[in-house]
Amino acid sequence: MVTRQSLNRIRLFYAAYFAAMGLILPFFPVYLHGLGLDTVMIGFMTGLLALAKVIAPPWIGHTLDSQSENSVHQFIVIASCMAAVTALAIGLAQNLYLMALMVLLFGAFWAAILPLTDGLSVSVSESEMADYGRLRVWGSFGFVLTSLSGGLWLVGPNITVFPIILAMLMLVLAFAAQGFPKLKPPIDRCSGRLKFSKSFYLLLAIALIMQISHGAYYGFFSLYLAEAGFSGWQIGLYWAIAVIAEIVLMWRWSRALQQAAPAVVFSTCLLLTALRWLGIGLTTDAMLLVGLQLLHAASFAAFHVTAIAWVKRLGPKTRHGAAQGLYSAAGFGLGSTIGIMGCGLIANAFDYSMAFYLCAGVAVLGIPLALLLPKGTQKY
Repeated sequence: MVTRQSLNRIRLFYAAYFAAMGLILPFFPVYLHGLGLDTVMIGFMTGLLALAKVIAPPWIGHTLDSQSENSVHQFIVIASCMAAVTALAIGLAQNLYLMALMVLLFGAFWAAILPLTDGLSVSVSESEMADYGRLRVWGSFGFVLTSLSGGLWLVGPNITVFPIILAMLMLVLAFAAQGFPKLKPPIDRCSGRLKFSKSFYLLLAIALIMQISHGAYYGFFSLYLAEAGFSGWQIGLYWAIAVIAEIVLMWRWSRALQQAAPAVVFSTCLLLTALRWLGIGLTTDAMLLVGLQLLHAASFAAFHVTAIAWVKRLGPKTRHGAAQGLYSAAGFGLGSTIGIMGCGLIANAFDYSMAFYLCAGVAVLGIPLALLLPKGTQKY
């Protein structure tokens, strides 16, 4: 049953989940740098988080598609608690091998639960009980809060509390999942092996390219700005500006984007993404960076809202969990892994600007593929 309280639990989940991301993306590289790791090792460690998304979401999604909705909710609770344990273990690890293992395990638990919650949120949205974008936007609020506050608090020796704050947010996820709405009808287990369409795999390829192009941004944007002389709070502010643009788009245009033609939306988003990375590589001018960060509304928000809706439409009705898991694995998993690790090598050999230039070129490569997707709209 969907109630106001159960919808609030989804909002709380997104707020805590992306508050954690608001810590990890800007400050996990800073935390690792404070431990004395070089650029290549920072790229490796942050890439492990993305690598976990390649493995965990599709496997867990495929497994839970044949389980009851209560089992799905219980898994989210347990995985969130295990993520809290492994987050603390990252801070206690005494050598790089153990730390790498804990980072990978944390990434697996953390990655597995978001596609499951997205699937639930899209189902609620398609039932017109709530809009997906206005549920997901609470994650953006959480991201802004932690990226801004982290820029003020996680400076100097205070960066050592990073694993503790991360673990606390994981426990909030467990609490939120305990009150998720019950919506999913009984599953016809005999029809669970239906194949995915060619259009679905094309969408995955486009998501892969989009996230590869984000490698320099998600892996090294904070260090790039720090090298250019920006302070911790200024770096947090630039991350927040991007997410504010994301919030506005999701709040105002989410439903329209979910109904729009994916060929048009994705090709436009990829073009604007390429311009964003090219601009960041060319300049660290304070005002120009503000405008470039506003393009996050296209490079992430518009792309993601449209993709989540079409992943469900293009996948078999009995394999929604696997479909969302594969989308997460292809884009946020494999794409981010290739992008972050590759940009770590490029930045080490050349500089951060070169990494952004190459990411711009990668985004352009996705435009011809995007134009092969449906050019018609679809309403719920």
